[in-house]
Amino acid sequence: MTYYDRILAISRRYNLASKLPYVLSVMAIVCGFMTYWALTRDNPLGEKSRFIIFFIYLDLTILLLLAVVIARRLVELWIEHRRGLKGSKLHVHIVALFAFVSITPAIFVAIFSALFFNIGVDAWFGKPVQDALQQANVVAESYLKEHKKSIGIDIESLKRLYAPHMAYIIESREDSEKQEKISEDLSNKARDRGLAEILIFEGHKNPRTLGRSYFTISLMLEDLKESLTKAHDKPGDLVIIDSTVKDRVRALIMLDQTTNTYLLVGKFIDTNVLKHVDLTKSAIKDYAALENHRADVQVTFVVFFSIVALLLLMAAIWVGLIIADLMVKPITKLIEAAQAVAEGDLTIKLETHALNNEIDDLCRSFNRMTHQLLQQKQDLILSEKKSTWADMARKIAHEIKNPLTPIQLSAERLKRRYLKEITTDPDTFKACVDTIIRQVGSIGSLVNEFSNFARMPEPKLESIDWIELCQQSLFLQSQAHPEIDLAFESDFKTYSAMVDPLQMGQVLTNLLQNSINAVVENQNSLSNPKIRLRLYEENSILYISIDDNGPGFPVHERNKLLEPYYTTRERGTGLGLAIVTKIVSDHYGRIELEESKNLGGASVVLSFPKRDKKEKDANECHTIS
Repeated sequence: MTYYDRILAISRRYNLASKLPYVLSVMAIVCGFMTYWALTRDNPLGEKSRFIIFFIYLDLTILLLLAVVIARRLVELWIEHRRGLKGSKLHVHIVALFAFVSITPAIFVAIFSALFFNIGVDAWFGKPVQDALQQANVVAESYLKEHKKSIGIDIESLKRLYAPHMAYIIESREDSEKQEKISEDLSNKARDRGLAEILIFEGHKNPRTLGRSYFTISLMLEDLKESLTKAHDKPGDLVIIDSTVKDRVRALIMLDQTTNTYLLVGKFIDTNVLKHVDLTKSAIKDYAALENHRADVQVTFVVFFSIVALLLLMAAIWVGLIIADLMVKPITKLIEAAQAVAEGDLTIKLETHALNNEIDDLCRSFNRMTHQLLQQKQDLILSEKKSTWADMARKIAHEIKNPLTPIQLSAERLKRRYLKEITTDPDTFKACVDTIIRQVGSIGSLVNEFSNFARMPEPKLESIDWIELCQQSLFLQSQAHPEIDLAFESDFKTYSAMVDPLQMGQVLTNLLQNSINAVVENQNSLSNPKIRLRLYEENSILYISIDDNGPGFPVHERNKLLEPYYTTRERGTGLGLAIVTKIVSDHYGRIELEESKNLGGASVVLSFPKRDKKEKDANECHTIS
């Protein structure tokens, strides 16, 4: 495998192609700030200009890569739009809006920034600024000239004072007392004239000190050879010394040419003024350098601003593309789901994302709508089936019930009239007649059950306590079946509701009887048959569950048990759960067949939403009309 193939394999494994735009966007923002930092901390005309050039190349590289990525994505959007994919038009519109909102301000800001910068640069190099710098330089130079002039007056005065006495001063160099007097006199003269130091010495090649004032800074007289040479070559001329001590100015003059003696005087200067003088000179120097490269500076700043602006603009466009994807993706799914619903698929469900906006609310509302439509469709189908079965039951009951009475009466008459006359095997005759009468009675009971199902009356609502109704139903069954562990659980002490007590009593009786039948028929495999009746509330919905530890409901076609005449028991009519479903539906409730999580058998869950008085009245009016 070549090096190129390895790079492709790693790229596919970690999906680097999809992550590249995000990395480039972050790098664009970081490089924008780094470029600004480099531009503000560095002098574009100085020695570090290569550092800035590096950022220019880096910004341009990221800019080109971002442009390629964005162009590729825009081409994909255009292809999707041409193919007519769902949501592509909205996607293109949102991207165009983001691009317009991003590009328009960037263009105006770039134009006005360039204009204002050029105007500012022109103002920097205008005549008022030049005059101000020149005046500052003149003031600084005048300050130094004033001090030099003042020190020149002082040194001429001291020369006239000490020149006639140089023979005495030279003779006193071996006498310490005379030296002390000379130093004291020099110190007094320095104090009276406001001088920092006064120094008298002889010789210009090998200088030797003859007298000095107190607090005179020690000097290496050998360092004054250049200044001494000037003073020696031009006797009587004042020589200003470039001192390393920045708080004073020093001057040198020859005292006496015959004795080759010299006088050095130092005077204090304000250090703050000297600092301002240095700053002024440095500013003038930088100003002159910038003025020579004025056009380069303007171009440099405009290029930098344009690159940074384009980088941030590209990053903003890519962020806009990402936001557009986040917005359009759920809308596209919503369009596809709506089309599926229009084609009859009510089982479709939209996934909600953590955007926490109206699109999520719309997806949740759509899911609720499809769920309600599916329930209504199922209820409608069930209602149609019930109506069909009820009509069939009515006709069957009518057709069968008519001949049953004559058959039963005829059988009873035969038994009474001819039983005594039968001499041959009368017991067989009696058994056959009793069988006819008994079977006719069974058929009559079945026909009556059909009739009851077909003529299910409308519920007569009244306020009842669910707790009391459940306890009564459970008590009756516990008395009839003491061998079964029947228990009642409730989250309330009382719970009032508007229901038909007779019909709801029939519902609880039928469901409890079904559970009893299930555990009794399987009592050989159950050591402790259990049935639990529970009453609880969640989200303003009343739930009534009946659980047992029997074999449970069949996994496949479980909901068919709610349909009329469908049963898994040998002697069942298939009308018990159908009647329960009809009564629960008339009370605006729902019934669900599940597996018991606690007991492991079957679980029947009834749910009844809370209904206020206005809703009840409206439903009653609608029923009457």
